[in-house]
Amino acid sequence: MSGRGARTGDGTSRCPSCSAPLLIQWVGNTAALQARVDLLPPDEPRPYGPAAAASTPHNLVWCLPRPRHGPLRLRWTTGRHPPDCPHQHLLTHHCTTAPSTLF
Repeated sequence: MSGRGARTGDGTSRCPSCSAPLLIQWVGNTAALQARVDLLPPDEPRPYGPAAAASTPHNLVWCLPRPRHGPLRLRWTTGRHPPDCPHQHLLTHHCTTAPSTLF
């Protein structure tokens, strides 16, 4: 069983395995999914096109607008998502380090 990363009130956390900064949120109203994405610096561009090309059916692309005031909120992307959207587009977090235990 893996431990939980340290959490703050805004949904940010750290991965218990690789310590990468994460944003963990339930996205959706009727049928919500828990999204776990790498939280990148606000000035790092992540355009929609490359993120959509790297996605798979099991790895969705999330749009992350950064409001001036208020919490971060991930949004779904669909086939109608504008290709020139100025926000960061993130994929599901995958650890880059191997687990340190066998159980």
